[in-house]
Amino acid sequence: MAKKKTSRPKAAAKNRVARPAGPDRNAYRIRTRPDTYDKFRIALGYRVGDLVFLSGQASLDKAGNIVGTGDFDRQLKQTFANLERALKAAGSSMRQIVKVNIYLTDMANFPKIVEARGKYFRQPWPADTIVEVGALGLPELMIEIEAIALVGGKLVN
Repeated sequence: MAKKKTSRPKAAAKNRVARPAGPDRNAYRIRTRPDTYDKFRIALGYRVGDLVFLSGQASLDKAGNIVGTGDFDRQLKQTFANLERALKAAGSSMRQIVKVNIYLTDMANFPKIVEARGKYFRQPWPADTIVEVGALGLPELMIEIEAIALVGGKLVN
C-alpha cells in the first residue's frame, strides 16, 4: 500500500522552522529624506501588507520647522501636503485613504475641515474622526492628521 503524503511544511535547513505560506507579516517603516520625525523618536508610519498606517502629520517643513504659526489655513495646507508626501513614500495616495483622525486645538475650525475634505478627498469619502484637543505635540500646532490607506487598491462605494 502506498504511503499517504502529508501537507505539513518542510524545514528549509537544519535547525530552521519552516515559514508558513501566506502573506508577508512584516511591518516596513516608511521614511522620507530628511526624516523630520526621527528627532522625536517617532516613525513616520508603517506599511503592513497592503495597508499604510501613518503617524499624525502636522504643519512642519522638511527641516522640522513649524509652518504657519497662528495661521490655521497655512497649517491646514502644509499638513495636507505632508500627508500626501508621506503617502507617496509608502506607495499610496490621497485617493486610497480609508480612515483619518483629525485633531484640532479649536473646533471653531471645523467648517474649514469640511471644506478641505471636499478639496483633498473624493467620494467615496474616507471614514473620519475629528476631535478637539487641549494641545498637540508642539504648542504652536493647531492641526494634526493621522491616516490609514490602501496600497494598490481603491475605495469602492
